[in-house]
Amino acid sequence: GPFIALLLKIIQWGGEHFYLYVWAFTFFFSVFMMTIVPVVIMPMFNKYEPLKDGSLKTRIYELANKLKYPLTKLFVMDGSKRSSHSNAFMFGFGKNKRIVLFDTLLEQVHDDEILAILGHELGHWKLGHTLSNFAITQMYMGAAFYCFSRCYASHDLYRAFGFDGEERPIPTIIALLLFFMTLWAPVDKVLSFLLTIFSRINEFGADRFSHGLGMSKKLQSGLVKISLENLGAMCPDPLYSTYHYSHPPLVERLNAMIELDKKEM
Repeated sequence: GPFIALLLKIIQWGGEHFYLYVWAFTFFFSVFMMTIVPVVIMPMFNKYEPLKDGSLKTRIYELANKLKYPLTKLFVMDGSKRSSHSNAFMFGFGKNKRIVLFDTLLEQVHDDEILAILGHELGHWKLGHTLSNFAITQMYMGAAFYCFSRCYASHDLYRAFGFDGEERPIPTIIALLLFFMTLWAPVDKVLSFLLTIFSRINEFGADRFSHGLGMSKKLQSGLVKISLENLGAMCPDPLYSTYHYSHPPLVERLNAMIELDKKEM
C-alpha cells in the first residue's frame, strides 16, 4: 500500500545512491512501527489491562529491578479471545519499558514458571539480543537494496526476461520483483539460514541466562506446559528444524538446560 508507493518514489527520486535513502526510510519506518504497533494498533484488536496487584506483580517488578530493566507498566492482554496460544512480550524505548502477559499464560502456568519465562525474555534484553537483531535486520536491508541498485539500470537483466527496448523504462515495481525473486532469492536463502542459526543461539543464551537466575527447573516445566497448549512440535526432524525453526525444538532446549543443571550438582 502506502509503504510500497513511498518506497518506489524514493527509488525513482534518489538517483544513483537511492539505496542510502531507502535504507534510511526503512530504518525510521521500522522504529516507527516498533513504537506505534504495540501502543496504538494492537490495542485496537486486543484489550490491555494492568496486571492486578498481588504477589506476581510484586515479584515481576523485583526481577526487573534486579536486572536493571526500567519497567514502567505491566499489562495483561486478552489473547484468549482468539486462541489458547500463550505468550509474553516486552516493548518500549529507553527508560519506558513495558511487559505484556497473555491471559492464557496466567491460566496455563504457575507464578514461578511465569517468572522463569520472563527471566528468559529479559535475558534477550540483558544480553543485547534485541538490539543485535534490529541491527542485523537493518544491515540486511541495506545490503539488499545496495545490490538492487547495482542491477537497477541493467538492461541485459530485463532483456533476459523478455523486456526488450531501452527506450521504454522498466517500471520500478517490475525491477524490484525481478531482482528479489531471481538474483536475490538464493542469497536470501543463505542469509535467512544464517539468521535462523543466530536466533537459535540467542534462544539457548536466554535459557542459560534464566538458568543463571536459578529458574531452570521452572522454565523447563513452564515451556513444556505452554508447548502442549500451543500444540508445538516438541521433537521435529533435526535437519528440517535447523533450517526452518528460529527457536530450537523444545527437546533440545530441555536437554541443554538439564546438562547445565547436572554441572551444578
